[in-house]
This record gives sequence, structure tokens and C-alpha cells, in this order.
Amino acid sequence: MTECQNYQGFNVLRIRLIRAVIMWPWFPYLIQFLTLGIFVALTILGWGRFAPEGVNGKLFAKTNLVNLVIWGIWWPSMVWLAVLFGRVWCMVCPLELVANGTERLGRKCGVKQLIPGKWLCSGALIAGLYATIQLCVAGADLHRVPAYTSLFLLSLLGMAGLAGFFFKDRAFCRGFCPVGLLLSDYGRGGMLAVRAGSSKICNTCTGKDCIMACNRTRLYGRSCPSLLNPPKLNSNRDCLVCGQCIKSCKPDNMQLILRRPFHPADTREPLASWPATIFIMMVSGFVTAELCREWKTAQSLFLWLPERFIGHFGLSTVVGWIEGVWAILFFPLALWIVLGVIASLNSDNASIMIKSWRLLALPIAVIISTGHIAKGLAKSTSWIGFLPYALKDPLGIRTVLEIRSKAIPQPAPLLSLSVVSLMGIVLVVTGIYFSIREARLANPETYHQRLAPIFVLAVLFAFIIFGWGFSS
Repeated sequence: MTECQNYQGFNVLRIRLIRAVIMWPWFPYLIQFLTLGIFVALTILGWGRFAPEGVNGKLFAKTNLVNLVIWGIWWPSMVWLAVLFGRVWCMVCPLELVANGTERLGRKCGVKQLIPGKWLCSGALIAGLYATIQLCVAGADLHRVPAYTSLFLLSLLGMAGLAGFFFKDRAFCRGFCPVGLLLSDYGRGGMLAVRAGSSKICNTCTGKDCIMACNRTRLYGRSCPSLLNPPKLNSNRDCLVCGQCIKSCKPDNMQLILRRPFHPADTREPLASWPATIFIMMVSGFVTAELCREWKTAQSLFLWLPERFIGHFGLSTVVGWIEGVWAILFFPLALWIVLGVIASLNSDNASIMIKSWRLLALPIAVIISTGHIAKGLAKSTSWIGFLPYALKDPLGIRTVLEIRSKAIPQPAPLLSLSVVSLMGIVLVVTGIYFSIREARLANPETYHQRLAPIFVLAVLFAFIIFGWGFSS
């Protein structure tokens, strides 16, 4: 009997085709090359492209292939993949390929590459980069202007290249990737996990190829490029599912397990790190704002205070930026003060309330992720119908003009908002179960103190999503 049976999952490497793909020398490089080609092509296609004068920017974003693929398909899909399967997107991410390539180039050029420090690997910079992206979405319509999306993609490629050239040990993925915290926090309960089989086999292994530093520069069968210890993996937080430890394992003991979500065998952190906590707080505001966009009444209530502020001070030229700051800073701060007070009702000590934020962060992230994927579902089903038009007319100018003149019909959503609303409520209810379970597994003695905050946020999300059915 092997320890992998404790995970009550299925080793997908038993399927010959999957095993052949994972063990193939060109995996995942070939897929990364393909995704890199798509990134570069979209960057070129969107360069200097803006909506025609007088055309609705929201509609143009759906007809232009660059915006449609990046913001209507890729971005929501990343969230779904992270929640369901962990950091599986990282396996085929073109930015990892660029960073890997420039790290090798820097090493060959004799660059004294830096070791990413504790602060960088904590995710502090990542939280700031994600906030910057969301501010640009709100203030500059990053997600609606192909020229800005092109600059966004170019900056990602450039940052990956520079991080790889001047740092080593997969520094971009660990400290610079703008979605790194989202993937790690959402992906903790993913159903796909790299785990060792029998600990006895790992203990008696003399080669230790999966952790030996001398193997880290190989192209095939590297020791873990993220500096993890594959035989002792007990969390999905940092594993990029690159498969290198599986290839390097001479006893063939590393496995790729498909199992139930949020498996109890994984380790739980009693307290989230401060970067993770701040990130989750910030995303709670962003997701609330996004959910409200699907229901005009909720949106007007959500923006009531910033609109009063804008009107009073005459700041109509920077409406989007102020709304963005409200969504990722002031609203989440107010929300978490309420959640923290609820969680620490038995204490008047402010430090207890702040500590409760770290206790709440990871269980609450489960609720936030369900709201996020509900919003992603609403968005992708609304946008995906434009794909045939965008493939025929990648720039989208002719298409948007024809839709505006009613020469061609505007595609209907694949699912009605009422149906998406029902699915979203089911997601949030499911999230309540897993959120409570995560709180109990992480802190069994005090988890009951987090039940009320979990329900407060879940009810808020469910109420907003329920309202979608009345706005359709």
C-alpha cells in the first residue's frame, strides 16, 4: 500500500496518453511556444488600435479579437482553471517560457543573477502589480482598448524577460507575475496535484534528482525550478505543475493526482501571510464591484458614495480612477473592518480584529473565488458569441459598424443572465461549505468565530447574483 492512496485520488499518469505527453521531452515547451505565438500575434494586432470615433467602447471590445481573447476568454478561464485544477495554467504559460529562456541567456552571458529575496517571494510586489492592473481597467479602460491591451501584453513579456535575465530560480513566477497570488490563493483546493507516491521509496532514493541543485539547469528532468521539495509536497500553493519532477524521478514515484476539491490531506496555514491577506481583501472589493456591474441597481448602490464624492469636488474627468480606488481600497477596507469586528466580537482589542483578517483570509478566499468565477461565467457567455465575427474581422471595426447600423445582428449570450444567476448562486452555496471546512481544518479550535463573517460575505454575493435574474 502506498501513501498516495491517502489522497483518495486517481493517478492520471496511469493513462498512457497523458503519461506520454507529460514525459515527452517537448512538454510543456511546445505548448508554451504556441501560447507565446498567440501572445505575440495579439500584441502586434492590437498595436495602436482604438475604437472608431462615436462607437461604444464596450461593444468594440467584444468585436476586436485582441480584447475578446484576452479579457473575454483567457482572463475568466484562468480563474476557472485555478479554482478547479490549481496552478495548471502555469504549466503552459508563455511568460514562464520567456523567463526560463532569458534566465538561461543571462547565465550564459555571465550575468551575476540575483536570488529573489524573502520579501519578493512573499507576493508583496505581486499584490501591487495586480492592483495597478485593476486601476488601469477602471481608469483607462484597459480591457476595452486594443492598443492598451497590446501594451499590457508587451509589458508582461518584457517583465518576464527582464526578471529572468537578472534573477534566477524562476523569479518571475515567484515574485513578479501579476496573477501569481490569485493563482496560488484560488488554486489551493485544486483537484490536480503533484504528489509523491510512497514515502518509503523517496526515503530510500539515493539520486534525489528532483531536488538536486545540479539538475536545475537541465531542459528535461530538472530538479524543481521553484525550489520546492517534491517528495514533501502537501499544498498546491506554489507548485506550477510543470512536470519536471515527474520526469526526473528515477524510481518513478512522483504522481499526478486527480482528486476531490480541497483535499483534507493538504496542509493548511492557520494565518495567511500579510501580502496574501491584503491581496484577498483587495480582490474582495474588486469582485464585489464586478458582480454589481451585472445589476444596475446594485451598481448604483455600490458607487453611491464615490459618485457623491466626484460630484462634490467636480472630478468628472477622473471618474474611472476614483471608482477603481474605491473598489480595491476603500470599499474592501470598510468591508473587512465589518468582517473583522464580527469575528472578534468577544474582544475590544483592535489588534485582535486585525489578526482576525489573517485568520479569515484563506477561508474567505473560497467565497471570493466562487463570486469571481460566477462573474467570469457571465462575462464569457456574453462575449463568446462574438468570436466568429472576430475571427473573420480581427480588428473588429467593420463588425462593430455593421452591428451599429443593424446590418448584422448582435450575438445573443450563450446563456441567459437568469440561468447564469442560478448557476452563480449554486457556486456561492458550494463555496460556503468548502470555506467553513477550510476554516475548521486550519483552526479547529476557533473556526466557529469565522462562521458569521463567511456567511455575511456569501449572503452579500448571493444577493447580488440573485439580482441578476431581475435585470435580464
